[in-house]
Amino acid sequence: MLTDPTKSLQKSIPLTLLLTCLVSMAGVAGQRTTTAAQPHSVTGTYKFVLNELNVLELPEHKVRISFSGVWPNDRRRRESRNVGTFDETVKLSGGKAVVKLQFGQDPCLINLDFKASKVIVTQEGSLMGCGFGFNVEAEGTYLKTSSQPPKLPPAPDPGAGLDR
Repeated sequence: MLTDPTKSLQKSIPLTLLLTCLVSMAGVAGQRTTTAAQPHSVTGTYKFVLNELNVLELPEHKVRISFSGVWPNDRRRRESRNVGTFDETVKLSGGKAVVKLQFGQDPCLINLDFKASKVIVTQEGSLMGCGFGFNVEAEGTYLKTSSQPPKLPPAPDPGAGLDR
């Protein structure tokens, strides 16, 4: 028994069209689209070991950075913790910020280089100038654990406690 070639052709056309559509859709789905890079917000919470940075991006290219650092000390079965903190508002330029602390004669510089999901912190100058407890340092690569704006206390008054 021979089949009619026109009926066979009529049945194969819809199948061919379906396969062509599927192949072309798969090709489009595999293409990468390029969009302009969106600047990432540095706002959020970052952690490194026991240290934490809370960062709030502000208008006019400024950023508020609140640091809390800890160095645990477990000696003679008596636990103590050395701590260090700062809460400063500084300029943010090109994803970088510098916090200058000065307790005593020599300054301490905390450099922050913000990336998409982390911040690389380096510390320069006098360790004593930072005003941190023994062995507390801000340096390290902090991973972003939250992009939510941190709940910070009211900003410290830079002139508080000064006699004018």
